[in-house]
Amino acid sequence: MSMTPDAKKLLATTIRALRVRLLADLAARTESKYQLALKAKDANLDEETACNRRRLEEHLDDEVRAQRGRDKPRDAADFRQEVEQTAAYTLLNRLVVLRIMEATGLRRQALVTHGWESPAYKTFRDLAPTLRDDESEGYELLLHLVFEELAGELPGLYGPAGPGGVADLIEVPASTLRHAIEALDQPGLVSCWTDDMTLGWVYQYWNDPEREALDAKIHGGGKVAPHEIASKTQMFTERYMVDWLLQNTLGPMWLAMCQRHGWTAEADAHGTLADLEARRVEWRARRDRGEVSLTEMMPLHSETERRWAYYVPQPIPEGAVRQAPESVRDLKILDPAVGSGHFLVAAFELLVALYREEARHRGEEGHEDWSDKAIVEHILSDNLYGIDLDPRAVQIAAAALWLKAQQTCPEAHPRELHLVASNLRLANLPKNDPALIELRREVERETGIPGALTDKVVAALAGAEHLGSLLQVDRAVEEALDKHEHQLTRATGRGGPGGGRLLSGFPQQQRALIGREEAKLSILEGLEGFLKKHTRGDDLGLRFRGEQLAAGVRFVRMVREGTYDLVMGNPPYQGTAKMQNLRYVQTRL
Repeated sequence: MSMTPDAKKLLATTIRALRVRLLADLAARTESKYQLALKAKDANLDEETACNRRRLEEHLDDEVRAQRGRDKPRDAADFRQEVEQTAAYTLLNRLVVLRIMEATGLRRQALVTHGWESPAYKTFRDLAPTLRDDESEGYELLLHLVFEELAGELPGLYGPAGPGGVADLIEVPASTLRHAIEALDQPGLVSCWTDDMTLGWVYQYWNDPEREALDAKIHGGGKVAPHEIASKTQMFTERYMVDWLLQNTLGPMWLAMCQRHGWTAEADAHGTLADLEARRVEWRARRDRGEVSLTEMMPLHSETERRWAYYVPQPIPEGAVRQAPESVRDLKILDPAVGSGHFLVAAFELLVALYREEARHRGEEGHEDWSDKAIVEHILSDNLYGIDLDPRAVQIAAAALWLKAQQTCPEAHPRELHLVASNLRLANLPKNDPALIELRREVERETGIPGALTDKVVAALAGAEHLGSLLQVDRAVEEALDKHEHQLTRATGRGGPGGGRLLSGFPQQQRALIGREEAKLSILEGLEGFLKKHTRGDDLGLRFRGEQLAAGVRFVRMVREGTYDLVMGNPPYQGTAKMQNLRYVQTRL
């Protein structure tokens, strides 16, 4: 069920109001709990609170130090506000996802629905009366037990919050928690909790004040700083736009795949495409005659029609047929500015239908390899990829995809989700960093490339925080190889740029030639080893089985050129004229 227009308006006002309340209350509680107005030695804190204060202050000091060399560095108060905001939006997202799970039947006993009057809390209250001695009467304890349980399925959302779990040091007052629960339990919001797009709207409504402040800054002659780009470009795309873009990219690819195998796509065989086109002609005529309003949508009569409603009939070139993937299972689809994941959620829906159709074409319907469980796990583990500047966005995108997967097949347990935030935290990395020294040594030993060129590759990666999927890692490596080959040519008269051969860095008497691709692979492997040490592996908790890959490793692998069959999404709209840092975009793209 889709949310009603009135529910959407109420959701907007509710989220904005909750943002104000959460940020104010969490800031006040942090100030009072840790006695931040006093020096640590004068604060008279108990041992646990004093330890947590040290952790918080060490994190803020690290963030301030990492800005060395920046023109306009941010101060500790700014970064503390950032931690408080992480705690606030993480709590909100956790409650919203739990509310959706309750509304869609994924949680049998409601807890957020009706809050302190919910069945889950009443049962807990009766069974554990001795645990009701806190400000929340035990509700907060029960909620955290549920969060810990869900962390096994969605560790990125319900696991440690913020880098190193620093946002978990921010305490939520019991009265604030009660207010948030009651705000989300308003009867007027009921239709929101069964709509696939709700998480995306929550994300936008939360971010709206920041974007509006940046609009005012730009209007006053200011420019968008690198750390502000994500906030400025976070605009949710209406579902009909998502469907139009998806149906006219993945749709033709599926039709080409069918032609390649000699299948007749069911949308053609059942007359869906022809019927939709005829009804569009009739609908436009009725609109021209004033019989229907300009904004009224043409009625759709089936799920199949909904999957093809925006498809524009077009000839499928022979070249597209020859290049079509062998199977829908082979498709790799990237949203390079994934936001809250609504493009990938819509793609997931369409892919499920296409998997089932392919199974019918192959005569394998009902086979274990084409079961709903296998389909859901394969789509999430192998078909869908997303990158964003903002870890909040990826947190929500992961939750949205997981919810959709669970609603399709609760027994499905994907290996991993290919989602990553590009905040690799490599800016202003000191030259004496042990992992960087090891990387220089390893790359020079394997390829002969000197440390200064390796540093340039790492410096390029530092731009990932504000460039995201625009960052051209392959190009940075290629340029390092070109420069090294040029230096070798001048020094020895052998080889040359593009010559395909490099001199390795072994001692003079053992020096051997290695191929350019081998050198490139060595650099990329060295980078991955370096990034494993410098970026957290559990930042978003997206690997469900086995060791979690570091965010930096996932990012480097996902921005490799030539990886994807389809790149789709709604690009973030931001003109370069209003950006502080233009050089990369102007010179590289």
